[in-house]
Amino acid sequence: MNERWPAQAFKEGSILAKIASDPGWVRWGAHGLFWIGYFLVRTAAAQAEPPPTEFQDFPYLANRALAVASYFVVTGILLAIVAGPMARKSGTVRNLALIFGAIALGPITQFAERYWPSVLDPSTPPDGAMPLMSYLFTFGWVLPVWGLVQALLAYHFEIVAQSRAIARAQSLAYDAQLRMLHYQINPHFLFNTLNAISTLVLDKRTELAENMLLRLSGFLRYSLDRKPTELAALSAELDAQRKYLEIEQTRFGDKLQVSFEVEPGIENARLPSLILQPILENSIKYAITPSAEGGRIEVSARRDGDVLRVRVEDNGPGFSAAAPQRGRGVGLANARERLTLIYGEKAGLSAENLAPRGCRVEIWLPIKEERVARSAARTFS
Repeated sequence: MNERWPAQAFKEGSILAKIASDPGWVRWGAHGLFWIGYFLVRTAAAQAEPPPTEFQDFPYLANRALAVASYFVVTGILLAIVAGPMARKSGTVRNLALIFGAIALGPITQFAERYWPSVLDPSTPPDGAMPLMSYLFTFGWVLPVWGLVQALLAYHFEIVAQSRAIARAQSLAYDAQLRMLHYQINPHFLFNTLNAISTLVLDKRTELAENMLLRLSGFLRYSLDRKPTELAALSAELDAQRKYLEIEQTRFGDKLQVSFEVEPGIENARLPSLILQPILENSIKYAITPSAEGGRIEVSARRDGDVLRVRVEDNGPGFSAAAPQRGRGVGLANARERLTLIYGEKAGLSAENLAPRGCRVEIWLPIKEERVARSAARTFS
């Protein structure tokens, strides 16, 4: 059963959509429409069989209206008792009670079928009492049909409630997993940076330590101001990574060379915040730190049709031939898993060695993403 029915017929967020998603409004509305429909069907059937000449003056239309009104009232009382005044209660027992309770109303509605003719025209000779079973097959069949309709509506809203609960649980698990992956980034980076600042202070290189602290505060402001599930503009993400690499350049000096190349027109493309952080940390750790001469890191971004491709290349020793990505597995696994959680199969990460040395890590993702993130703002002061 479609979870969005009947609200899918209306614009999301509209008053009609809110009414259609409320069990009370839908069930009471269906109650009224059901008996209006029954009245119309019964009237159409009566028109196909004209009454005998001696009874043509009898107010048949008023009689049908009063009889159907009786059905409307007694079943409405049953609905209020079983499902509550707002008709929001449901469950297997309540659903069965609606069906069999409606059948049990047969003697009351049968009495109404005999009572209203005598009120409308006292001169009309009373009909003989119709056996209950004959009445149920003639008019009373509508009672269990009404009960079945109400039970199906109740079951529908039960399924909707369960689906929403499952979706919310999955959303919470999704957010929790993204938060875990997001916050997994900062401890490694903070440890390395604070250790470098401590070293600068001990060496009495206070100016460099102060500059590093300022850059660190700017980077942390960007990092902590972003929700883990939020998408960031490419320009803001690259600005944050420039700050990070400036911090590292304070540590390594001329040993670290950095370049950024971004295709014009894609600055506002969205991607997960700090998605490049573990990739750049890997390059610092495995390409720059072990080398006495230092090395080079190149970051580029370009459009490839409807896909955004961001590359990080370095001229370090590359991946191990025996286990190409095991040495840098934590950072790459973090980025890959975040991409999978957000985009599914529409995004991914690849890693390869370059000739004669170095490695390239590339992420790709849809350049137009439906999820709405905050507009880019100044992230550093």
